[in-house]
Amino acid sequence: MTDIGRYNYAFDPDGEEWAARLLRRVPPDAGSVLELGPGPGAMTRVLRSRGHRVTVVENDPQALEVLRTLDVEIISGDLEGTGWLDTIAGRRFDTVLACDVLEHLRRPEEVLQRLGDLLAPMGRVVISVPNIAYAGVLASMRGGVFDYSDKGQLDRTHVRFFTKRSLEKMLLDLGWAPRGWEANRVPVESSEFAGYWSALSGDQRQALLAGWQDFDAYQWMVVATLAADAPRWELVEARGDVDKLREELQALTVVHQRERASLLEHQKAFAEAKDAIAKMQSEIRGLCADMEVLRVEKRMVEAELAALQAQPQPEPPPQNPWVRRWNRLLGRSAGH
Repeated sequence: MTDIGRYNYAFDPDGEEWAARLLRRVPPDAGSVLELGPGPGAMTRVLRSRGHRVTVVENDPQALEVLRTLDVEIISGDLEGTGWLDTIAGRRFDTVLACDVLEHLRRPEEVLQRLGDLLAPMGRVVISVPNIAYAGVLASMRGGVFDYSDKGQLDRTHVRFFTKRSLEKMLLDLGWAPRGWEANRVPVESSEFAGYWSALSGDQRQALLAGWQDFDAYQWMVVATLAADAPRWELVEARGDVDKLREELQALTVVHQRERASLLEHQKAFAEAKDAIAKMQSEIRGLCADMEVLRVEKRMVEAELAALQAQPQPEPPPQNPWVRRWNRLLGRSAGH
């Protein structure tokens, strides 16, 4: 892998990967974007595909070769120098991206100080940094290890380390107002520190995590604006909140109307079913009455039949002797 190849990656711009989530912080109507340290342009390509005018500042020769194939303005320069600032002096950008850049700078506060002069009114800077307070790093330190590697939390090109609190303090000291935070949460078991984590006992892991909600924050993202713009930002955000609440109210109204119509239909069906049940119950009561009459008549017939069967049967009348004699003459038996 080349030095710059480790920063060349593909991702779904509409997915949940970290780069996609960072780019969602760039407003769709933010026409001009200044991207600091874009590497070979994985995020730059997406910005261009979305119609943004992109200016990049990069000093890696391999990355510059790739960036020249993209339709972007390229400034070759070291962020810790001042040459790149002279190139864009007097210009303003709607959004500045400093994603996984500050940790590579010896004096990141100086770069952040300069960005204030490059931001358009109501503009924003989107920053992401590795979180040195990640539980995996602490697990490796618990084992006495703090080894640099080609990439990841302990990339050997990292010269500054940040926690959420230290980054926030630096921004506030420089006149920036953090307006929103987001964490890239990575299970320690899925990180490069999985071995160090599994080497800890269960009690050690439990003690390390006790009361610590952000133990799995691998990176922090913050959207910051100039503190001088804070009142206007608060007004814009308040209007945004009102618009959002209005949309939610409208959506709830539609749902309410739909559910009310459904309820009325159910009530109508219930009333019809209730009437049908009452009618059927009336018919059943009539049939039960008819059956009771039939049972009474049956008992009466059975009683009459039993009385008849209990009466003695009359003896058959004796046969006339002349008839018997005549029958013998005719050769008939006495029974015919």
